[in-house]
Amino acid sequence: MRLALLGKNISHSLSPSLYREILGHELESYELIDAADPASIPSLAEMARTLNGLNITAPYKKHFFSQVITSEILKRIGAINCIAFGKSEIIGTNTDYIATREILQRMTIGEACQLILLGSGSMATMTKIIAEELGLPLKQYSRSTEANLSGLDLRSSHSSEKKTIIINSCSRDFIFQGLVHHEAHFWDYNYNFSPHSQSLPSRVKTYTDGTELLRLQAIAAVNFWRENKL
Repeated sequence: MRLALLGKNISHSLSPSLYREILGHELESYELIDAADPASIPSLAEMARTLNGLNITAPYKKHFFSQVITSEILKRIGAINCIAFGKSEIIGTNTDYIATREILQRMTIGEACQLILLGSGSMATMTKIIAEELGLPLKQYSRSTEANLSGLDLRSSHSSEKKTIIINSCSRDFIFQGLVHHEAHFWDYNYNFSPHSQSLPSRVKTYTDGTELLRLQAIAAVNFWRENKL
């Protein structure tokens, strides 16, 4: 397979090594397309000449949405993070949805839970849809509604009767420095993000970063590409 990742400021990405690990000799190449702005993003036609599949990360998950074949759930999410360049059609999907749903089900199984969501982008929209599907109560905070999201005091949101999971869906330019209850669980969609991984584990019951999310969505992406006969 000839693959690539489209995003902005993605030199830190683990995707090349992760896909080499998953695909082995089946992976011919993995390119990083680090686009400073939408105008510098190659067209789908250009990428189809050299690629079998494309991963997409922030801030471009909506860039090609209207140009590919999508499903009803994707229309609700309004974003894609994976494209398959088939012989006669270009298909989009959102493997973050598949991976996030699997992890969140596991985190909440057999327990009364509540979610506190930080952010309002495509990952936040996806999280709200999954929470609705799983019947999980959710309260959302974002930079558009909070004067100081990074310094938010979330202690009063904690419940002694429910497992409280704080989910950070914001990009890597956001650092949460607010107050949290020591019994809360913090799930960061970002991986290897030292401002959080160094400060939060000692302040909450559990801190989980986005490493497993990255791996599960990569496995889902490979399955997606194989199903579409790449």
